[in-house]
Amino acid sequence: MPFCVYGGTALATGRGEKIEKLPPPPPFWVILAKPPIGVSTGNVYGKLQITKETKHPNTQNMIEAITTRDFAAITQELGNVLESVTLKEYPQVLHIKEQIKRFGADGVLMSGSGPTVYAITQKESRVHRLYNGLKGFCKDVYVVRCLGERKT
Repeated sequence: MPFCVYGGTALATGRGEKIEKLPPPPPFWVILAKPPIGVSTGNVYGKLQITKETKHPNTQNMIEAITTRDFAAITQELGNVLESVTLKEYPQVLHIKEQIKRFGADGVLMSGSGPTVYAITQKESRVHRLYNGLKGFCKDVYVVRCLGERKT
């Protein structure tokens, strides 16, 4: 909740109550696709097995990528350890993620424990291809634009 009150780009830590403001990222488009299923967050966390091989997202690298407005680095630093469970348990989510990659997104990741998957791209021409391709088999598809600098 505190993140939503502050707005803008930020790093939330603790239980979400510690907010560290970050500079805005470069402008890009976000395409969200939600299959018509529900995912049990409790089930996903219950099946999550953290091992030495688990690849955790590198928060410091992502902060650096955002700070330097390096879109390519942002796409490289996307990560979600919960995908290891959800993509196995819910093949519809995996299918959407694979299709988004096939349609040419710069970066693709599942949001939280799922089922929503999002793609990011800086090219407006790709936004239309991604949106139209996803609407062919997914009812809930949305597009938003991250503008970067916040006008006050």
